Amino acid sequence: MQLTLDLNALDVSVFVVDIEEGPRFRMVGMNVTASHEFGFPVSHIAGRLFEEAFSERMADVLQDRYATCLRTRRAHQFEEFADLANGRQWFRTTLSPCLDPVTGAVWRIMSISQNITAAKRLQIEMQQAAFEDPLTGLLNRRGFDRAVTTNCDRAVYSGEAFSLVVVDLDDLKGINDAFGHRAGDEAIRSVGRTLVGFLRNGEDVARVGGDEFYILLLEPTRKDLDRRLDRLRVLVENGLYVSNLDKPLGLSAGGAVWRPGDDAYEILAAADAEMYAVKTLHKLTSITIGRSASRMQDVA
Repeated sequence: MQLTLDLNALDVSVFVVDIEEGPRFRMVGMNVTASHEFGFPVSHIAGRLFEEAFSERMADVLQDRYATCLRTRRAHQFEEFADLANGRQWFRTTLSPCLDPVTGAVWRIMSISQNITAAKRLQIEMQQAAFEDPLTGLLNRRGFDRAVTTNCDRAVYSGEAFSLVVVDLDDLKGINDAFGHRAGDEAIRSVGRTLVGFLRNGEDVARVGGDEFYILLLEPTRKDLDRRLDRLRVLVENGLYVSNLDKPLGLSAGGAVWRPGDDAYEILAAADAEMYAVKTLHKLTSITIGRSASRMQDVA
């Protein structure tokens, strides 16, 4: 019994491609769903080679994928996206070879693409939620750990050091008690925006606790780190204000330099210890941004 199928009855996109010597791939056509999904008529591709219908880059990608299916004589599945009139759309595509019943040679390839945009967007949102602090939009602790790991891995080849900084918003409890948690949340967001503006390309900031932030700075020496901490101190001294609060926000910060071979958690612990040491100096000095231990002792 011979099975026939009307491809236009399917609610997934189907493309039909014939194999020619070379190999070259000539498109026979597509079904109605594909025409609607991708926004062009069958006449745009029917009878054309990939390089005749698409850009050079797209044609090369298609050529490689179809050549793999032809060479292996097996179905080839992958995810891909296309920037269409209705925005970026994601598809799960299967290339299925049609074999000659006598010779076993591949003479045609059917491409079946299912639109998975809704599922892909949900997946992306879930991935972002896993690494993002919902209040500030900054990285969370997990996201920061990933950023640190990436920089540590890169340093294996580059040998470059970097710095880790711990920043604490002073007296968040007092803000919450006096002005309410909404004001406290806005104070946290304000600090987050300030720290983002403090970054350079390739640097990261994360909110890792109620009033605590971590920063990764591309500063390879203690001298470089102190210079950046001085800049942060100037920002604080110029005043960080939030509406409804009658005084500027205060920050305490400490940092330490990571070098290849160091344990990143130990460097963070050193930065955290310096930040807490800075807090103890608040009664002695107005400087709220840390320097190296020796320089802090000089201030005290």
